[in-house]
Amino acid sequence: MRFEKRDHCPSCNGTTFTELHRTAYDAHGLQSFLTAYYSAVPPGRLQEVLNGGTFSIVECGGCGLIFQHMLPSDAILAEIYGNWLGRNDPLAPSKPPMPLDYYTYMAQEIMQLIAFLQKRHGRDRRLRFLDYGMSWGNWVLMAQKFGVEVFGVEKSPIKCAYAQSRGIKVLSVEELSRYSFDFISMEQVVEHLSFPRQTVLTMKDALASGGIIKISVPDGSHMKSVLRSWTWDGAIAQKDKIMPLHPLEHLNCFTPLSLQKFAKGCELKPVSLPLGLVYAYSTDWSNPRAVAKNLLRPIKRFVLHKGCNELFERM
Repeated sequence: MRFEKRDHCPSCNGTTFTELHRTAYDAHGLQSFLTAYYSAVPPGRLQEVLNGGTFSIVECGGCGLIFQHMLPSDAILAEIYGNWLGRNDPLAPSKPPMPLDYYTYMAQEIMQLIAFLQKRHGRDRRLRFLDYGMSWGNWVLMAQKFGVEVFGVEKSPIKCAYAQSRGIKVLSVEELSRYSFDFISMEQVVEHLSFPRQTVLTMKDALASGGIIKISVPDGSHMKSVLRSWTWDGAIAQKDKIMPLHPLEHLNCFTPLSLQKFAKGCELKPVSLPLGLVYAYSTDWSNPRAVAKNLLRPIKRFVLHKGCNELFERM
C-alpha cells in the first residue's frame, strides 16, 4: 500500500476533521510542482511512485492541527529522504560555508542553553545534548566545542558516518532508553514525522531531571488562508507559501496554539530563558538588523510565546 489514511489526529488522537484541500498526485499542476522541486528524480519515477495517491489536507476539530490525511508509506518516505533529497544540500560538508549569521546564531543559542542549565545543575556537571534529526551534525559539533557531551539521531547512513567521523555518538531510537539528556533538540523535525506524538513522548522519557526539549517547526498560521485560493499551476514559483504543508514531507502543520496543545498532550510545559541571560550571550551586534533581531526575537519567543520555536520541560 503506497498511502494510508490517518484516521486519528497525530496530535490529540481526535477523529473529527474538516478537509481544507484535495488534489490527486497525478494532477498536472501538482505533478509539475513535484517534478520541478525534485529535479534529480529520473523521468517517470514520480508518477510510478505516487500514482493513485491523493494530497489531502485536513484540520482537526479538537486541537486545530492541520495535517496530511494520506500518509506516504515507509517505502515512499525512504525513497524521498534517501534518493530524492540531499544532492544539493547547502549544509553538506562538500558545499561552501553558510553565511556567518548561521554559525553565530547556533553559537549564541548553545551558550544560552549551557548558561541556563548550569544555573539548574551547577558548573561541574558535564551536560549531555541530543540532536534528534541532526542532519550533518553542525549543531552538535558546535555544542561539542563548548564542552558538551553530544549525541545524535539521524536516518541517513551517509550523514551518520560523517557525524561519527567527527566524534559525535550516533544512537538509534532504541538506544535512547540507556541515556538521559539535559537538552534535546528537535529542530525542524516534528513536521516530518508520521507519528509525532509517540516520538516526542520517547524524547520526553529520555530527558534528565530538569532537562529541556526544543521543538521548532514551520509556523503554519497562514496556511488556511493560503489553501482557500491555492492553485498548483505555476506553484513552484510560490513554493515558500505552501512550505509548512509541503507535499510528502511536511506531514504535520502547526500554529503556535496547536503546538502548545500538542506539547500539553505530551505532558510538557513551556519553559522560558530569562531575557537577561539571553541578551548576555547574544553574539552578533554587527548591524542594525542583527541588533533588532537580538533585542526583539527573545521577547517574541520567551515573553509573548509567539511563533513555533519553543522550549519545554516535563510537567
